[in-house]
Formats: sequence, structure tokens, C-alpha cells
Amino acid sequence: MYSCIIVDDQPEAVSLLADHVGKISRLSLKLATTSSVEALNYLDREKTDIVFADIQMPDATGLDMVESIRQRWGSNMPVIVFTTGYNEYAIDGYEYGVFDYLLKPVSFKRFKQSVDRIVAYLDKCSGNMTKPDFLFLDVNGEKMRIGFSDIIYIEGARNYIIIRTPEKKLITYCSMTSIQGILPLDQFLRVHKSYIIAIDKIRSIRGNRITVKVKELQTIPIGVTYRMDVMRRLNLV
Repeated sequence: MYSCIIVDDQPEAVSLLADHVGKISRLSLKLATTSSVEALNYLDREKTDIVFADIQMPDATGLDMVESIRQRWGSNMPVIVFTTGYNEYAIDGYEYGVFDYLLKPVSFKRFKQSVDRIVAYLDKCSGNMTKPDFLFLDVNGEKMRIGFSDIIYIEGARNYIIIRTPEKKLITYCSMTSIQGILPLDQFLRVHKSYIIAIDKIRSIRGNRITVKVKELQTIPIGVTYRMDVMRRLNLV
């Protein structure tokens, strides 16, 4: 069974999709809301497989939501399906990498066609992919195995990243976006455009600084645009 949420500022649209979800045994509805802010807050706390989202909403549009989810989750983001009453948004949706686009009012036949494709895709992914607790990175021409539990933080340095472990600093050619997409969402948190931190290595937070323990205490800045996400993920708001 795959979990899903529905977000649409029109209550009747939420109700219709919720009714459709209830007819499909492979889906479990975890949240049905008219608030995109509430949906984003939920996605900060819970792993969700599928998001059905309207495009035009007052707090944050569906396109805004996709950008926010991608920033937080990278390649671990859920399957996104846009729903809207305006077919001119279809191209925008596909350019954002969404899985499908449903035109309102969404018939059950069309909804089930979409869900059948999504379930087949997720079944294939779960059957062929296991999630390791390590990664391999090219360090000085050598493929080095790095356990996720050994990483304290990652720092971006232009086209390179610096991975800090308890014993050393490892430098490799990689972007912050790429490494964020590899790291497990539940273990790591991006706190700044140049920093990703292992959540279990956080010692304290004071103002806009996070303290971690390496061989000595070290502070890392929290970026202005990341602060609210950090506070939500750490249940501080």
C-alpha cells in the first residue's frame, strides 16, 4: 500500500479526490487539506509516496510546492501529480518533472489510469532498489566507501564538496544538489546553501548557528531561506 496526500484550495476538489482514493486498495490517504502550507509542514515530518496537488493555490502554488519538496528531498521526493482546471498549465507541470497531470473535474476512470501507472512505477522501484547505508565517492582517483553514519556534515565549495567525518575531510567533485539526492532524507538536513548536516550529530542550536561535534565543537550557519525548514524538521516550531 502506498501513502498519499491531497492538497487543493477547493474543498469540493479535495473531497472528490479523497473519494477516488478510498476506492483504490493500494492507496492510503494520510492527509487531505486545502492548505499548501499544512501540506508542506506534513511533508517535513512524514514520508509520503504520492502527492496530488492543485497548481493554483493562494499560499503556495503547486509549482512552488514542487520546488520546495525538491529542495528538501532531492531525488527522494515523492511522485507528484498536478490537478487543475486549466489545461494550459500542463506543459509547466511536465517541465517540473511531475508524473502526471489531471484536468478537473477528475473522473474516477482517469484517476485510476494515473494511479495504476504510479503503482506500477513504485512497485518496480521498490522491487529493484535496496537502500544501502553507505555511498562510494571518487577521492583522489580512488573509489572510497563512506558510511552515512560516519558523516558529520558536508560543505559545498564551488564544484566540489567536503565531507567531514570524525577522522578526516574528504574532497570530491560533486554538487550539493547531487549529494543531497543520494543522502537519506531522515538522516540528513540541508541547513544552508553550502552545508548539509547529519541530524544525529547536532549538539545545539543558538540563533542562526548549529553546533556539531567533530574532534572539537564547531558551529555551522543556518541560511535565512533554510531556517524555517530546519526548525520544522527538528520540531522546534
